[in-house]
Amino acid sequence: MRFFIATFLCFLLSVVLEAQADCPPSDDAIQTMTTPLGAKFQEVCKLGIKPGGAADVKWVKTVLLPYYLSKSFIGTALPKGIEKEIDNILMKCHKNSYNYCTEPDRVKVASCVKGIAGSLMLKYGSTAMSYCPVLDKIVGEWPSKHQAKAMKFMTAYCKTKGKTC
Repeated sequence: MRFFIATFLCFLLSVVLEAQADCPPSDDAIQTMTTPLGAKFQEVCKLGIKPGGAADVKWVKTVLLPYYLSKSFIGTALPKGIEKEIDNILMKCHKNSYNYCTEPDRVKVASCVKGIAGSLMLKYGSTAMSYCPVLDKIVGEWPSKHQAKAMKFMTAYCKTKGKTC
């Protein structure tokens, strides 16, 4: 679960990093955001859940992404066609046999997404630069405004597997 959130945010961050080196959130801010998510994700893994199958992708696409890609979350509309790009990333980088609790599978996907980010930068370069302040704001507000919702998403994900976390 954390992987899918992180992948989306890493995609945006990768695009921003390519666009403007002085703009992305600090490493400390990113660490503040990802540390609690990582701990919760490890809790999911310790329950024996193996995130990565087709049902997980469907859940992410129907529950998680509509929230995180919404104008109400981001504060502005994303470029037209971004949903197709997400589908392309999933098609090229994800395999239903992956278990995102294992580092090798996470590394494979992260490397693939990183490779795609360059071509997306070419396609959305000027637009991507406009999202840098948005990303800064989301990361800055994460502990106080967004973290609890992310944890609720992880709890809801566990329930889809018949588990409590």
